[in-house]
Formats: sequence, structure tokens, C-alpha cells
Amino acid sequence: MCGIVGFTWEDKDLVKTMCKEIAHRGPNDEGTFVDRHISLGHRRLSIVDLSPRGHQPMFNEDGKVVVVFNGEIYNYRPIKKALEEKGHKFASDSDTEVIIHGYEEYGEEICSKLEGMYAFAVWDAKHKTLLLARDRIGKKPIYYWFQQGKLVFASEIKAILLHEEVKRQINYQCFSDYLTLRYSPGSSTMFQGIQKLEPGHYLIYKDKKLKKGEHWKLPEFSDRYPPEEKRVDNLIAKAVEKRLMGDVPIGAFLSGGLDSSSIVAYMSHLGAKVRTYCVGFGDSTDESKYAEIVARHFNTEHKTILLDKEVVSLLPKIAWHFDEPLADPASVPTYQLCERVSKEVKVALSGEGGDETFGGYDTFNYIKKVRAMRKVPTFVGKSILAKSLSTTAGLFQYPKKQMLLLGAELIAAPKNTSEAQKKLFYLPFATADKQKLLHPEIAKKVKIRDPLDDFIGKTNNPWNDTNNYYYKDWLPNDLLMKGDKMSMAHGLEMRMPYLDTDLISYFSGISNEYKQDRFLFRKVVSPLLPKKIMQKKKQGFTLPLSSWFARPEFSERLMPQLTDLGKRNLFEQKEYQRIIQNPRAFRNDHRLWVLLNFELWHKIYLDKIPYQKIQL
Repeated sequence: MCGIVGFTWEDKDLVKTMCKEIAHRGPNDEGTFVDRHISLGHRRLSIVDLSPRGHQPMFNEDGKVVVVFNGEIYNYRPIKKALEEKGHKFASDSDTEVIIHGYEEYGEEICSKLEGMYAFAVWDAKHKTLLLARDRIGKKPIYYWFQQGKLVFASEIKAILLHEEVKRQINYQCFSDYLTLRYSPGSSTMFQGIQKLEPGHYLIYKDKKLKKGEHWKLPEFSDRYPPEEKRVDNLIAKAVEKRLMGDVPIGAFLSGGLDSSSIVAYMSHLGAKVRTYCVGFGDSTDESKYAEIVARHFNTEHKTILLDKEVVSLLPKIAWHFDEPLADPASVPTYQLCERVSKEVKVALSGEGGDETFGGYDTFNYIKKVRAMRKVPTFVGKSILAKSLSTTAGLFQYPKKQMLLLGAELIAAPKNTSEAQKKLFYLPFATADKQKLLHPEIAKKVKIRDPLDDFIGKTNNPWNDTNNYYYKDWLPNDLLMKGDKMSMAHGLEMRMPYLDTDLISYFSGISNEYKQDRFLFRKVVSPLLPKKIMQKKKQGFTLPLSSWFARPEFSERLMPQLTDLGKRNLFEQKEYQRIIQNPRAFRNDHRLWVLLNFELWHKIYLDKIPYQKIQL
């Protein structure tokens, strides 16, 4: 895994400075290429072909085609063989070189042939053309700024900001959407003028113009295939086997949940020497005991990292690595897990993507229950059931308390099924919340909306709408962005077998009935895992925010940052103060987390305060 940077003019100093800014992504090597039309830079984390032959930028035989590449191409060997049969000569065993010769043979169509996780730039000196591309699912990010014929791109925004013409201005529409989603949706970023290249897309820069194309589309969700356990087993095994590719030690993240445990099972059955790592919180959300059960069962070399509330002090550094606010609480344990794992291995397999592919989220599995709730008479729902659940919730702690309160909210929700379903996502700020919270001057600049409306309620099939949202927005902009930035902060490559496109294509073609509560997946993996793992209830990998905000010393610790944010004229003061002064109110834990992460981003990237000077 690596980091890439570049722009469409000559500047040796700037490209080297940009490379230095993302040195954490590639600690093993650095390289640049500059001529009067292009400047390209690369930081290398050596995984495949560790020799100097894998150095980048990499060139074709006559030096007219140059590539900088971040990622892994899992099917590079068959592509290489096909290219050799066409007469291409290879100088290395690196997957990078396949992109060069593939471009020579197929042009931008090479993108549709590549299977893996990647972002790359190819400069064609003969035709004065630059090709930028991002992988099918969006596992590797690529950002760009384009104005007046100038293009700047990089694996991380912080490198783009080094160009003096790039302004550090808030994208207020993105800010409004972020308050709802916790991340920047679509191709937007929190910086006005800087965009993300969407998954499955490429850009062609030529004659100071930019053209966008699509090289892969998410398959439609329909009932195309019968549910075959043997086929699923083979697909998962192949997906894991592909991701064991490399010339360095490989480990696995093990939470003790169904997804990560199954990954370890397949690694073990494939004969890999398995090293496993988990994080424990020392409270009711701690799953480390289940991880230890799996580790013993498969005789892995296992280590547990115990976290406590002091991990909050890492937030400024995490905010710096993200480049823009991403308020996913799981970022903190992921960051520390990657830090520890990177000291022992360079590659780690993760169970991320299992919920999306197999049907693991409550937002998918509870749709039938939401529909049933819509049939409860309004008076009975609001006046009796909702109030009863709210009262009962006061007797419990996180996470059961939050589930009961959410149930009360669902029962009292409007009759519209889509509006009720959206509440399952536990979004911090709904449209009505933002209408009360945002300062009038900010509200004039944006469309105050619920970004989920781009997906939920678009068809008559809420299960398919939910799947489309997860694959097209949530995965590339939250889950995978978190995985990339937190792992690459420590020079660690994270691989996700469950996001193999063969697996995705198959599961997109089976009835949602077999994805309900992971029905088909559970049948396939149940013979492989200990009974205790199959019987345990699903629990997300995140911070216990509700428990933490229940402690006055915790919320008071964050109050100086939240007070500073309140002075930025972004919010109506009365509504803002109501939120920050009631940290234990329902949903306020996640609202405060969203606000805190935005303030840290603002301090670091707009106020230009070094993250090391921000104390929590």
C-alpha cells in the first residue's frame, strides 16, 4: 500500500513536499518524476516484489508511459500472462507493471479488467494524457482539485492543500450533510473545490480539460441466483486466498464477531500461519473474550489491546489523518489496533463488508418490524407503547437503554415507512434538527435535507434501497475511508475479503430472504466456528459513547472544544447550548461526537493549529 500525489505542471520542490506530507502511507521508499507537463510522486509500502524493481514511479520500456499506484491488484498474474502473450515484456513481478502494459494495450479500458483495491495515475507522455482511476468499491481514496486547466491530485487532501492556489474554505452543503451522516457524502469533501473520485470511476485529463468515465457498476439487486451453500463457501475461500497474496507477514483483526471469526477460520483452513489481534474496552461492550475463544479454537498467535477513556487524547491526531471530519466512533479503536498490529505485520485481513454483503445491519433486518409498527394505531403507539418503552429504558444502561429509546421513537414515528426506517440508522441530526440548529446565515447557503433521501424510499423495495445506500455512499465515504486512513496512518495495509466483487455480485443476485439476519452466510460458516460464536448476539465495533458521556468528567473534558465551536457563528446559540449542556439526552452522545470532530478539523485545517498543540 502506498500514497500518490501529482499535478499537471513542473515543480520539483512542490511534488517532494507533497510526498513528505503523506510519508506515513509509504515508509519504505520514495520516488518522483517531473517534466514540463507533469509532476508525479510516490511513497511506497512494499508488499509485492520487495526488490528495487518495484520502485515507483514505474515506466514502460521507452519511458513514455509512467505510473504511480496505490493498492493491490489481486488478478494481476492472469492479466500479466495475457499481456505477455500479446508480446509485452515485463521487468518485474510487481502488480504495478501490469497497469503500465495494460494501459498500453487497452487504454482506459484497463480499469475494467483490474480486480483489487487501488488508486493510480498513468501519464502518457506521447499523447499528453493523464489517467486517474479508483477501484470498484472505493477501498482506496483519490482526491482532486481542478481549476482553470490545472489539476492537483493525491491520496490525502493534506497534500493538495500544499498548493498555494487551493483555498481552505468550508463546503457548507457538505457541512449540513455531515451533521446527518457523520461523513462527507458522494464526491464532496468538507473543502470547497476539492472532490473525491467516486468508486468505479476514472478521470482523463487532456488539453487542460477533464473528462469522467465509469469502469464498473454495482450489480442490480434481484433474484438471479439460487442460494447455494457450496458456492458461497467457495467464493469466500477464494476471496480470502486472493488476499493472502504478498511477500510479507499477514495478520487478521479479530473482534470475536461472526465476520472476523469466519475470516480467521478460512485463513486457518487455507494453511496460513495466523496472527490475530483484538481491542477490548473493559466494559459491557468488550468482546475480547469471544476473540480469545476463536483464537484458541484455531490456535492463532493472539494479542489483545485494552483501551480506556484516555484514547480520547488521540482524537486531534486522528482528525489530522482523516483530512476532513469523519465522526465514526470506531475510528479510535481502529487507530489503536492498527498502530499495534503494524509493529508486527504489514498486512491485516478484516471482516469489514460482511454486514453489507451478507445482510447484517438492523437497518436491513428490521424493515419488516418497522412495517408492522406502522399498523399500530397512532394513539396506542404514541400514548401507550412509546411512553412505556421510554420509561423502561431508564432502568438500563448502554446499549439496551439506547435500543429501547430507539424502539419508542420508531413506534411514535410518522406513518410513512421510509421516514420510520431512516430512524434505524441512528442519525445524529435529522432535517428538523438542522433547521433549528443551523445559523440563519448558514441555512441560506445550503439545502437543508436528509441525504438518506437519495437512497431510502427511491423504490418500492426498501431492502434494495438500503443495500444501494450502503454500497454507494456509506462504504466508500465512511467505513472504507476509516479503514484506509487509520491503517495507513501506521503504514499498514488492510484487506477486506467480504468486499470481493465476485462475492458482491453473487449476493446481489439472491433473494433478500436469504440475507435476512445473514441466513445463508450463517449456514455456510456455522460448521467452521465454535458454538458460542454462532450463538452470541451481534455487536458493532465502536466506542461506548453513551457510557462515556454518562460520566461528568468525560463530557467536561470535551467542553472547551465544544465551547470554541459555539463561537464560530455556525449555529443558533439557544439550540446549540441545549445540546451541549445535556450530554446524556437521547442521541446527544452522537451529536456531540459529530460536533467535536468538526471543531478539531476546523482548528487543524482552517485555523492551522498543529494537532500536537490541541489538548483533550
